[in-house]
Amino acid sequence: MERDEFLKNLAITATSIPLLLSACKATSSGNQQPAVTDCGANVTPPVPEGPFYIDEQLNRSNIAEDRTGIPLTLLFTVEDVHCKPIPNAIVDIWHCDKEGKYSDEAAENTVGQKWLRGYQATDANGRCSFQTIFPGWYNRRLTHIHGKVKVGNVTKQTTNFFIPKTVEEAAYATPLYGKGKNPVTLDEDIELRGDKKSYEALTMSVTGNVASGFIASFTVVFV
Repeated sequence: MERDEFLKNLAITATSIPLLLSACKATSSGNQQPAVTDCGANVTPPVPEGPFYIDEQLNRSNIAEDRTGIPLTLLFTVEDVHCKPIPNAIVDIWHCDKEGKYSDEAAENTVGQKWLRGYQATDANGRCSFQTIFPGWYNRRLTHIHGKVKVGNVTKQTTNFFIPKTVEEAAYATPLYGKGKNPVTLDEDIELRGDKKSYEALTMSVTGNVASGFIASFTVVFV
């Protein structure tokens, strides 16, 4: 099945399955502010897992493998609602390459490849990091990085991390990213569906530039 048709069917299904409706409602659905921690930070809103998650169990910090693109370092901190770091939390991430493709997917002809997937355990300060490349984009989705956070064997949060539009547009203006600008709007995104509050709460802080690479940081907080 072609990706566009697959994602279209996914969007239709999401409107009819109660579990997915519940997940979308939990993101705030544009009507409810995300919960706030003791120190005033947003509790991280959920975003559905999507069709491209595979539990590859790849314990590694550098997940780029042979994928080319602008270097991107991801810095995550995991905290509880009392603003205390959570050590030994598992942060599992996956994202598409600069062409908008995922590894280990039959629809992408990438079965058996493992690039742009991996996990790290947080240290005593609740922190971990990844070295990767700036992701590309594909139809019906804003530019994003997927993430799951587990404590022990329990998944505490599944979500997306987004990139500020000014940073994204600078990256996509370079020759490395031949598809150019991502035209998908917040209203068109099949997961957020116009949920501006969750989008803002899930947008990473980014420094750097297209020449030297970017550093993106985010604090994941859950109840």
